[in-house]
Amino acid sequence: MELRHLRYFVAVAEELHFARAAEHLHMAQQPLSFQIKQLEEELGVALFRRSTRRVELTAAGCALLNEVYAAFAHLRQGIETARRADRGEVGSLVLGYVSIALYNLLPAAVRLFRERFPDVHVTLREMCSPELEEHISEGSVDVGLAIRGLHFPELTYETLLHEQAIVALPKNHQLARLEQIPLRALATEPFVMYERTQRSLIYDQIITLCRAAGFSPNIVQEATSEQAVIGLVAAGVGIALVSDCLSGLRMDEVSYRPLIEPATPVEYAVVCKRDNPSPCIQAFLNVVREIAQPADLSLQQ
Repeated sequence: MELRHLRYFVAVAEELHFARAAEHLHMAQQPLSFQIKQLEEELGVALFRRSTRRVELTAAGCALLNEVYAAFAHLRQGIETARRADRGEVGSLVLGYVSIALYNLLPAAVRLFRERFPDVHVTLREMCSPELEEHISEGSVDVGLAIRGLHFPELTYETLLHEQAIVALPKNHQLARLEQIPLRALATEPFVMYERTQRSLIYDQIITLCRAAGFSPNIVQEATSEQAVIGLVAAGVGIALVSDCLSGLRMDEVSYRPLIEPATPVEYAVVCKRDNPSPCIQAFLNVVREIAQPADLSLQQ
């Protein structure tokens, strides 16, 4: 039995007239009658009662017609689901992110993606680099939002957003009187840093930056989160180098100034496996690019 046999059966059942059904199917009446006869022989039941004056469905024909209608409806639904999956509208997405992405790209990207693709189940996983990139390489995470700085040859990094490194100081700090702060002016300052075991990429980047300026930072306290770093600065424990997206935290207790000499960019990238054909991943990439364009332009201005 083929799908076309069921189409022929439905046409005759709805018309109750072989000639009209054949015309509807754009075929001759004799081949249609032959196909219906073959279907009845294969099923072992009579589907129609035929006479010279009329065609009627048998009880078996009525039962089959209801089931065929249901099967065709399910088939149409399956076809539409397949098309939606191909457009990335159904499925699942595991999104990894570094915590600082919560302050720029992540909230708007996830909100817009869920609005546009409500039938995609999104799982969010907060991680640090290089753990995030390792999980993407292994396939347990589909796509990630990260600070650019590492290189995994099997992954592709697309820079979405450029920010600048800034100095976070206690509100009453003497350097807060400056509009911009040269890095070398921080040589004798106590530093609050991320814990290296948690944020090795950022930690190492700050160490390298300071050494290039001719000093090693005096690290007096380490913390595991952005809120903790800024909170310790507010408490007067020390100063910190952070990304510009944190400049809205504790503004009544912390001053933020641009870092110069050198001005230091911070690049945020979306990361995924090279040549990944997943429609859900492609859909998310399109959304996060859309989110990033006005954000990046605003920062540049």
